[in-house]
Amino acid sequence: MSSQIVGLIARIPVPSVDIATPVEKIASIMAKQNIGAVVITRDFEVLGIVTEKDIIERVAMGKKDLYGIVAQDIMTSPVITVDYDRTIQDALKIMQDNNIRRLIVVKDKNIYGLVTERRCLLANFIRQNREANVKL
Repeated sequence: MSSQIVGLIARIPVPSVDIATPVEKIASIMAKQNIGAVVITRDFEVLGIVTEKDIIERVAMGKKDLYGIVAQDIMTSPVITVDYDRTIQDALKIMQDNNIRRLIVVKDKNIYGLVTERRCLLANFIRQNREANVKL
């Protein structure tokens, strides 16, 4: 059974915004780009991540009006990463151990991309089917 490198399935580029960005702008970016997470930065340093779940939880807490709330108020920090050359299985294990569904992929200490649990599972499924068909 071969292993697939997580960096090869990462979504690039990774959308990022400043830590002071209003949450309603972040939600708009997510909707327009059909994405579930945005990386939060300040002066090119990664400080956190805001996901759809973070925004939904804020609304569910009774804060239906997101006015005045910025990325820093709801971001998850620190960001959990995976190296570009690690396997998909490694990435899935990191996600499972940390109870998360997204990882930032880093290459040479820089953000390379973003990988989701769903994308990893799909890539694994496709690889296993291909290997099974080759054996037939």
